[in-house]
Amino acid sequence: MGGPAARRGAGGLRALLLALVAAGSPAGAYNLDPQRPVRFQGPAGSFFGYAVLEHFHDNTRWVLVGAPKADSKYSTSVKSPGAVFKCRVHTNPDRRCTELDMARGKNRGMPCGKTCREDRDDEWMGVSLARQPKADGRVLACAHRWKNIYYETDHILPHGFCYIIPSNLQAQGRTLIPCYEEYKKKYGEEHGSCQAGIAGFFTEELVVMGAPGSFYWAGTVKVLNLTDNTYFKLNDEVIMNRRYTYLGYAVTAGHFSHVSTTDVVGGAPQDEGIGKVYIFRADRRSGTLIKIFQASGKKMGSYFGSSLCAVDLNVDGLSDLLVGAPMFSEIRDEGQVTVYINRGNGALEEQLALSGDGAYNAHFGESIASLGDLDDDGFPDVAIGAPKEDDFSGAVYIYHGDAGGMVPQYSMKLSGRKISPVLRMFGQSISGGIDMDGNGYPDVTIGAFMSDSVVLLRARPVITVDVSIFLPTSINITAPQCHDGQQPVNCLNVTACFSFHGKHVPGEIGLNYVLTADMAKKEKSQLPRVYFVLLGESVGQVSEKLQLVHLEATCHHYVAHVKRRVQDVISPIVFEAAYSLGEHVMGEEERELPALTPVLRWKKGQKIAQKNQTVFERNCRSEDCAADLQLQGHLLLSSVDDRTPYLAMGAVKNISLNISISNLGDDAYDANVSFNVSRELFFINMWQKEEMGISCELLESDFLKCSVGFPFMRSKSKYEFSVIFDTSHLSGEEEVLSFIVTAQSGNMERSESLHDNTLTLTVPLMHEVDTSITGIMSPTSFVYGESVDASSFIQLEDLECHFQPLNVTLQVYNTGPSTLPGSSVSISFPSRLSPGGAEMFHVQEMVVGQEKGNCSFQKNPTPCIIPQEPENIFHTIFAFFTKSGRKVLDCEKPGISCLTMHCNLSALAKEESRTIDIYMLLNTEILKKDSSSVIQFMTRAKVKVDPALRVVEVASGNSEEMTVVFEALHNLEPRGYVVGWIIAISLLVGILIFLLLAVLLWKVEFLRSGP
Repeated sequence: MGGPAARRGAGGLRALLLALVAAGSPAGAYNLDPQRPVRFQGPAGSFFGYAVLEHFHDNTRWVLVGAPKADSKYSTSVKSPGAVFKCRVHTNPDRRCTELDMARGKNRGMPCGKTCREDRDDEWMGVSLARQPKADGRVLACAHRWKNIYYETDHILPHGFCYIIPSNLQAQGRTLIPCYEEYKKKYGEEHGSCQAGIAGFFTEELVVMGAPGSFYWAGTVKVLNLTDNTYFKLNDEVIMNRRYTYLGYAVTAGHFSHVSTTDVVGGAPQDEGIGKVYIFRADRRSGTLIKIFQASGKKMGSYFGSSLCAVDLNVDGLSDLLVGAPMFSEIRDEGQVTVYINRGNGALEEQLALSGDGAYNAHFGESIASLGDLDDDGFPDVAIGAPKEDDFSGAVYIYHGDAGGMVPQYSMKLSGRKISPVLRMFGQSISGGIDMDGNGYPDVTIGAFMSDSVVLLRARPVITVDVSIFLPTSINITAPQCHDGQQPVNCLNVTACFSFHGKHVPGEIGLNYVLTADMAKKEKSQLPRVYFVLLGESVGQVSEKLQLVHLEATCHHYVAHVKRRVQDVISPIVFEAAYSLGEHVMGEEERELPALTPVLRWKKGQKIAQKNQTVFERNCRSEDCAADLQLQGHLLLSSVDDRTPYLAMGAVKNISLNISISNLGDDAYDANVSFNVSRELFFINMWQKEEMGISCELLESDFLKCSVGFPFMRSKSKYEFSVIFDTSHLSGEEEVLSFIVTAQSGNMERSESLHDNTLTLTVPLMHEVDTSITGIMSPTSFVYGESVDASSFIQLEDLECHFQPLNVTLQVYNTGPSTLPGSSVSISFPSRLSPGGAEMFHVQEMVVGQEKGNCSFQKNPTPCIIPQEPENIFHTIFAFFTKSGRKVLDCEKPGISCLTMHCNLSALAKEESRTIDIYMLLNTEILKKDSSSVIQFMTRAKVKVDPALRVVEVASGNSEEMTVVFEALHNLEPRGYVVGWIIAISLLVGILIFLLLAVLLWKVEFLRSGP
C-alpha cells in the first residue's frame, strides 16, 4: 500500500572540593535515577515499546505499552495484529505485562458498517497511545494499518482504526473508524487510504487522530468532539490539494490562541520537501478546522514536523510548541528540535533550536514528550529522544522550562547503553507526567522497541538547601579586636547556618560544605585579605560535614582574621559556602520500589553555593563618601640647570618626578598615584622626606603604582614624594618624554572635582652632540710633465690619458654626549683649470665605513680629454721662458668650477667615528697645458646636522669643517730639437751682440780721432 512508512514520530578537603565541583555540573546527573531502572520485557520481535503511556486508575499505576507486531491471544486467527500491554508498577516483582482485551473478536472479515468489513492482519495495534488528562482519563489506542476489505475485489482501503479504552482498562471501550464513509470505495481519493491513528492525542473533550494518507497523502487531522460526538472537518483546499505532504503524521493540541480554548496541531513532514507544521482553531460554530499559524523547516529532507509537543514552558497559561526534525543533517541525520514560544493569540516566535550532543545519525527529535514538573521548580520539563544515537542504542535528553521559555542546555542525558547494554532504539517513545512510585514527583517511561523493552526511570526527590552566612555590617580596621599569637589583628565573626526543605524527602540528609573567605579575590587568583586559623595554621577555607533534619537549622561559628597592611579596603569581602549532598540516612524502605536518595536543586549550571559579604568600616562626612584628590608635580633633571628646556639624552642619567597629592574630601581608601611612562625608562626608586606610608610597585614595564597612606589617606592631608627613573636607555625615537600621572582611590569622586586628578608632565628630548671632521690626501703631491715617466701614472682601458690616482679619507667624529641621529657631509674639489676648461677629475668610488651611509656625486661622462693645440716651436720656447710659479685652485674663490659630493651618514653614537673614502683619478693631460710650476688644489669638507632631528651642537672648539691641500708639480723640460734651437738662437744672438758692440766701439774710436 502507498503512504508513509510505519514509524513513530512524535577524602579530605580536596576530595570534598571535587565533590562540590561535580555537584555544580548537573548535566549528566539530575533527578532521574538511571541506576535503579524498572524494566519491562515484551514478546520477542513484537516491537514492544514502540509506543508507551503512563496511566493510573484509582491508586494503581500502569505502564501501557504498544507492541504493533505482536500476536494477540484474544484474536488467534488474526495474523500479527499487534497488541497493547498493561504492566503494573507496584506489586509486580516479576515485571510481568499482560495484553489488554479490547473485545474485538477473533475472525477476519467481521462487519463494521453497511459497506465495511475489517481486516486486522498486520494492523499495527498500539502504534500510538494517548491518555485523557484527568483523574479517570480514558486511553486511546490506534492501529493505522487497519483495512476495510468490503470492496476487496477492487480496493483494499487502509482507513485505520482507534479504540477508546476505559480508565479501568476493561473491555468496554468505543470503536473509532474516523475515515470510514459508506459507499466510498476508491483507494487514495478523499479518505480511502487515510491510515488514521498513526498519531493520536487526547484532551478532556477532543480526540485528535492523524490521517496522513487522505487526499492522496496530502493528509489531514481527524478531530472528534466527545461532547456532541461530531468530527471537525479540515476544508482548507490549499493544504488538501498538496499531495504527499503527510499532514497528520504527528498531532498534538494545546491552548495556543487563548487559555480557555483548545487548538489542534498537525505536522506535515513532507510539505515542500522541508516539512511544515500547522495550528488549527477548532471552530465549533462551523465544525471546521481553521488554520491560524504555520511554520516551516529549514532543510530539505529534515522531516520537520514528524514529532510535536505542546507544553507551557514559561507557565503563562499559553501552550508553547516543540517541533522535531529528526533527519536534520549537518553531516548525517543528527536531528534538531525547534522551540516556539507563544506570544499570544496564536502568534508563535522561534526561541532556539536544540540538538542534544549533535551525534552522528542520532535522529534527535524522533520523539518529544512533556514530563510535567520533574524537579518541582514550578516549570514543566521535556524529554527528547535520539533513538539511533550510539549505534542504535539510543539516548534521551532532559530539558527544563523556565520564565524565559526553554533552558538551552540539557540537564541530563540518559544513555540506553549505560542503563542496559541490550537496549536498542531507546528513546523511540517517551511518556511522562505521572507519579508512578508515589514519591510526589512525576516519573518517565521510555520505550526501546528493537529490544522489546520498556524502562521506567523514577524521579529522585529534589531538596533545596537554605544557607545563611551571617557577617558584621562592617569591619573596623583601626582598632584590632583579636590576637594571632602575640600580634593584635583585626577580625570578624562568621556564622554559617544550613537547613533544607523538599517534597517527600525521607530520613535525614548529609551535607558537605566548604566555607571560603574573600572568594572574589580567590576567583581573580589574588591573595585573600582575610583568613581562618585552624590548628595553628592560616587557611582560606574550612570544610565541614553535617547531618541535617528536615526544616531544622544547624549553625557553625568561625573567627576570620584580617591580614596586616591590607591595601584594598574598598571592595567587599565575600564569603562563600559551597555545598553538596553527603551520605543519606533513609527512613523505612519499600522492598519492591525502595526510596531514592534526594538530589540538590539544579540552578541552570550555576555553582551550588551561597554568598554574603561585608565591607571595611569607613569614616565619611558626606553621604556618598566622596574623596577629592588633587595632584601637582614637576620634573627635575639630574645635574642640569632647571632652566634647561630639554632633556639631553646621554647627558642626563636620571629624571625625578616630584609629586604632591592632597585630599580635600572624605578619607580616601586605597588611594594611589599611578605613572604611565615610556618603556625605555627604568624605575630606580621612590624617595620621601620622611616615612609617610607610601610604597611603589612596578606592575608593568611602563606602569608604576604607588599606594599613598595606609589604610587610608585622611581628609585634609597632603603627601609629597619623588619617583626617580633611569634615562640612560632612551633611544630618542619619541620627540617628547611624557609622564601621565593619575591619582585615584576606591571612593567615588564627584565629576566636578576630577579635573585635577590627572597630570601630564613632558620634556622635549634632544641630542647634544659635538661633531668634528678631519681628512688626509694620498698622495699629498705629485709631478707631471712631458719628461715624467708614464709609468708613474695609470691608464684606463681604451683611453690614452695618463691619470694620477688620488685617495681621500675623511673621518667624522661625535664626541657626544648624545647619539648623533644623522648627519651629512659636503665635499668640494676644484675641477677645472678655467671656467670653460675640461673636467679634470674622474671619481671611481666613494665608500662609507661599515656601510652606514651613502654618497652621491656627478659622474664625469668624459674622463679622458686631451686638449688639442697646434705645436709651435716659438710658442714652446716662449712658454719655457715665461712660465709662472704657483696657481691656487679654491672653491671658495669666485670663478672656480668645483666637483661637489654629498654623503648622508647614519647614527653616530657617543665617541664613535665614521670614515668616508674617496677614490678618484686626475687627468694629467689637462694639467700639462697649464704653464704653472705648481698647481695647488684646496679640497674642502663640512659636516652638517639637521635641526629637524632635534640636534643641538655643543660649542667645544672642534672644527666642523676641514681643508685638505694637495699639489701638482709641473716638470717643464723642453724636448731635444727645442734645445738645439735654443742653443743655435743663443749663439746667434751672442754673435749679433758681439758684432753690435764691436761696431759701437769702432764708432767711438773714430770720433775721438776725428780730423
